[in-house]
Amino acid sequence: MTTHLAITGVCGAERRRYARRSEIIGRHRPLRIVDLASDADPLLVHGTLHGMESLCVVDARHALDDLRDVAPLRRSVPAGDARADVGARARLAAQLIEAASAVVLVNWERLPTPDLSVLMAVASHLAPTARVRLSRGVADDLAALGFGSTLPASPPGERAGWTHVLNGTHAPFLTDRRVSSMRYEQLRPLHPERLVRALEILDSGACGILLRSVGVCRVATRATLPARWEQAGSAMWIDPLEAGHGLDDVGQDLALTGVDLDRGLIRRTLDDAVLDDSELAAGPDAWRDLPDPLPAWNLAVGVDDGRADAG
Repeated sequence: MTTHLAITGVCGAERRRYARRSEIIGRHRPLRIVDLASDADPLLVHGTLHGMESLCVVDARHALDDLRDVAPLRRSVPAGDARADVGARARLAAQLIEAASAVVLVNWERLPTPDLSVLMAVASHLAPTARVRLSRGVADDLAALGFGSTLPASPPGERAGWTHVLNGTHAPFLTDRRVSSMRYEQLRPLHPERLVRALEILDSGACGILLRSVGVCRVATRATLPARWEQAGSAMWIDPLEAGHGLDDVGQDLALTGVDLDRGLIRRTLDDAVLDDSELAAGPDAWRDLPDPLPAWNLAVGVDDGRADAG
């Protein structure tokens, strides 16, 4: 049985080199290689990775910088294309690791051992079901990881570390005392103005280096709709979830991963951003009038986001 293997990674040069070598090796095995361009359309990326084995090539020399990169993936794209977003490269760097069935670190040889330990633990926290390996050459990697054999692929949706954190099943194989993941739960809606301040604190490094957070949140001024919370490095996306989400009783449910995280301070920072007792008691009609500096949501006609005047 032929294995189809997607080679991914935001470092285009290293990904292409690895894919070319893998294609040569694959000619002598039941292995077909798909070289997935670093700036490909997100729909193509997710469609290709769905149900397929994937190997994410990570350049150890700048991997943590990639996860905090504020650069877009492309600067010239159609309107609404998220590849032009600030931080799109950091988000893709995290997403490709999260979707991987294996993560291979290249150019690691000169990295100090403590830094390498942190990087491997970060990869394992982001993708706890993935096999994380220091590259010993493409041929050795593919053989050691079992690609071209009969190992089954796990669906990408079950690979991401944040899903395991939210489900209580997060158990990364590789650990480092400086790297941690945590879950934050809070029923009260977020005050949008105080949320912006909280995000500034989280981004400042005062709570540690927050590399990645994903989950569900609810903003008081738009309380009729829960939203997807996604953060990568200094970039943040809060977008409304579509109907049928089944999250009507959820406030905030977030998974956060980073280096040297102060869990207590993170909880206090986020707790300070939710409605206080008097604001909560005032009710949803009063919440709509709270100051809201967050970007407006683009919603389909007929969908009420709780902010009828938000254009």
